[in-house]
Amino acid sequence: MPLTFIDIERQKSWRIGLFFIILLLMYFSSAMVIMLVAFGDIFAKDFLKGVFASFYIFIFAAVLVFVHFYLLSFGAAQTIKEKLGAADPDPEDELHKRLCNIMAEIHVATGKKRKMACAVIPGQAMNALAVDDFKENALIFITEGLISRLSRDQTEAVIAHEAYHILSGDCRESTLAVSLFGFSMPFIEKIMIYGGRAYIFSFILFKLGYLLNLFISREREYRADAGAVRMTRNPLALAEVLHLLSKNWRGTGLIGSELEGLCIVNPRFNQLDELEGFFADLFSSHPPIRKRTEILLAMTHASITELDMKRRQGESDHRPKETERKYYALDAQYVWQGPFSIPELAALPWFSTLTWVSDGSETITKASQIPVCSEIFNARIEQAEGKTTDYLCPVCQQHLLKQHYEQTRIYQCKYCGGTLVDSDKLPRIIIRRENAWSEKIKAQARATLKENQQNYIIHSAKAGKNKIISLRCPKCKGSMWRTFYSYAYLVEIDRCICGAMWFDKDEMSILQCMIENKMAGEELGAN
Repeated sequence: MPLTFIDIERQKSWRIGLFFIILLLMYFSSAMVIMLVAFGDIFAKDFLKGVFASFYIFIFAAVLVFVHFYLLSFGAAQTIKEKLGAADPDPEDELHKRLCNIMAEIHVATGKKRKMACAVIPGQAMNALAVDDFKENALIFITEGLISRLSRDQTEAVIAHEAYHILSGDCRESTLAVSLFGFSMPFIEKIMIYGGRAYIFSFILFKLGYLLNLFISREREYRADAGAVRMTRNPLALAEVLHLLSKNWRGTGLIGSELEGLCIVNPRFNQLDELEGFFADLFSSHPPIRKRTEILLAMTHASITELDMKRRQGESDHRPKETERKYYALDAQYVWQGPFSIPELAALPWFSTLTWVSDGSETITKASQIPVCSEIFNARIEQAEGKTTDYLCPVCQQHLLKQHYEQTRIYQCKYCGGTLVDSDKLPRIIIRRENAWSEKIKAQARATLKENQQNYIIHSAKAGKNKIISLRCPKCKGSMWRTFYSYAYLVEIDRCICGAMWFDKDEMSILQCMIENKMAGEELGAN
């Protein structure tokens, strides 16, 4: 008989007692392995001494369990946060602010029963997890890649799912399992290096602990799905998230194997996760994503086929629109430049109200007389008011404006089009895909990559070549050096030791385009 959400929520977790028994067995077995390796002859020659020794070992193991429990479990949230390299949300980032607002709403929706905070894991992986330790530190982690791809309703569904883990208490159990067993995995694996009885006992111990961690987690995901639906009244949003996660990188290599049971979906692709039955329930860390999705979709009378169509439609929305209107502009040397889109016109340092503009027809008009161009100038005025900073452009020595790009903070020069970005903001900008690239930017990306590959080969041939000092940092006034963003994406930028990065006009767009379209491996070879 299939389980409903109500049936799942009513079930009680009888495994808690078994959980602590196996943890005690884990420590007892570890101590026994060490004793057998060191004093195996004593156990073989004198049975009574062996019994007393086993008793003392059991007492020692029990003490060790409590000490280990106290030292690791009470600070597990902070330990896991440091292990994942997660950071608190950036108050100046629009998507991070949205995340904090959702957290506040979920806190109210849950009756303020528990104080919960959130943290962001950098990287393009898509996953989320929750931890809860015995210091009442409840943390919900969500990856930057997932935040950038979800709508507000979908993000709310994910946070509600993880919040339910914390409120139900099963998150604390799983966090305890990670603290007491997951972090001890390297030690147990080292014991397995020894041969004979040491290997046999360690192998059994290894498998018992692994089974326990997975045995708890599969059913808890069903319960958390139920809790999220009850809080948000939006099963479709959670179904869309699960379907999206099933098609993308979920964090293999970024999220350690010992944290798998805490995640909303398994970071590793495991075929067993999509199966059902006794062995799948026993060995798989998560229930089938497809089944979870189908249960949610049944509430909305939708299908997975409809989700596929919606996902493809969403991806196509990010592609450049060929029908976007283009304009030509007359520069200071009376040469027609273009075609430009409206955002590209706005970035031109010499573009002003007196610039002559044409839409490709025979009509030529001053920019001030074209409504869309007037919006550009009005926007420049609005942006300058209250957003002018003390930072000076390293190229033209004009004050930089504080702006938002890809919903995070940057500093931009409205004259030369250069951009100052903090090193911790750049990964977010690269991950997020809100801009559609024109053929002009794509062509520049291909040409830049090809040219810089040749320059890199020439520079590498010169042994002991020094870094080229190019500009002064607008933040710390120190010297910036001209270097490549990375050896995989050869776009030259200016870096400073304080973490600031300077991009000349179009350099950041070229870098984004190059990474998103994988030009280094695909499109470059076609030209």
